[in-house]
Amino acid sequence: MSHLNATIIGAGIVGMSTAAFLQRSGYKVTVIDRLPPGQGCSFGNAGGLAFAEITPTIHPKVLLKIPGWLMDPLGPLTIRWSYLPKALPWFLAAGRNAMPHRVKQITEARANLALRVVADFETLLKAAGTADLIKYQDTLRLYDNEHQFQSEAGERETKKSYGFEMKRLSGGEVRELEPAIGTNVHCGVFHGGWYFVTNPERVVTSIAADVVKNGGVILADDVVSLERTGNAVSHLQLKSGARIAVDKLVVCAGAYSHLLAKQLGERIPLEAERGYHMVLPNSGVSLSRSITYARTPGAATPMEMGLRLAGTDEFAGLDAEPNYARADRLWSLFKAVLPGLREPDGTTTRWMGRRPGTPDSLPVIGPSKTASNVWYGFGHGHMGLTWGPTTGRLISEQITGERSNIDLSAYRADRF
Repeated sequence: MSHLNATIIGAGIVGMSTAAFLQRSGYKVTVIDRLPPGQGCSFGNAGGLAFAEITPTIHPKVLLKIPGWLMDPLGPLTIRWSYLPKALPWFLAAGRNAMPHRVKQITEARANLALRVVADFETLLKAAGTADLIKYQDTLRLYDNEHQFQSEAGERETKKSYGFEMKRLSGGEVRELEPAIGTNVHCGVFHGGWYFVTNPERVVTSIAADVVKNGGVILADDVVSLERTGNAVSHLQLKSGARIAVDKLVVCAGAYSHLLAKQLGERIPLEAERGYHMVLPNSGVSLSRSITYARTPGAATPMEMGLRLAGTDEFAGLDAEPNYARADRLWSLFKAVLPGLREPDGTTTRWMGRRPGTPDSLPVIGPSKTASNVWYGFGHGHMGLTWGPTTGRLISEQITGERSNIDLSAYRADRF
């Protein structure tokens, strides 16, 4: 038995990537999750490797739009009124992080996470035999009119300064590339760093299968409590009644992670930014790439199981019932740019997942400040799939004492 043991809580893209990279460094890994690998938030995302998305989710321009969005219960961002008092501190913190100097720092930190996204994905998927899941087709962003295009000029400049070139296409050029796009689309741009995968769930399950093949263990259980001895976590108490000893522990439990951090006396502001999707196996349209549309946050992505429309942001806590009308709203929005889109039918599926969002649009990656053998990897918001493998590599490097290629201070657990 290897003397190097690591236990990872969470079997999503972040947890499985962490397990895979630690295993490559000689660790014997155990992953614990109540859901099978890839069944949480990793299951239902838009499938984007959106490494060009370096501007924070909430920036000054977005702050101005929020009041209008909130008045529309099916708008791109909504807060259930009953939940507002609980979400308020998070939103106030997000507002503080929308100040220009903070946006600059956050953009820099997000750009640093983008550097090796594709290479880290390739490392894990080649080993898992599923590298063909990555499609190196750049995502197209669509605009209704010139005003809409110009309103994003600042963001395009920022991306350009980090080497993400966004090439403009006329409406005609857009339709030449993707004939399914309607004549009302005024222009488009290539995102300049946004590929996609054709099945996010299979990305995670294939990495998980590779981890198991190499001797890793995946336990279907729920971690109830972390037991400490001195300043380290010594055991995990599981829901099944089992109690397991831990050597090194990594918390990658998505939107539930802050509840575990709280047991260690660390307060990390995390909100479940609830996203929705709809998959149309009989969509009636054929796309060779993912598309985004300036009118709404979200994407339409061609996948193995059909066309997936994903997006929206709902603040309602961890346990509120899903509001699938939000998934249906995505259909009517994308119908505007994909006129051939067929009505949802009996084969259509709808889904809701909880994205773990921090108020500064940056994940928590790094050691706990209160427990000497605990590391965190969560809070990726809308970028979990994109940054998952890179996060796994960075955590593995921290645990094994390798020097990282980027400054990790922006992702510290005690920055809030």
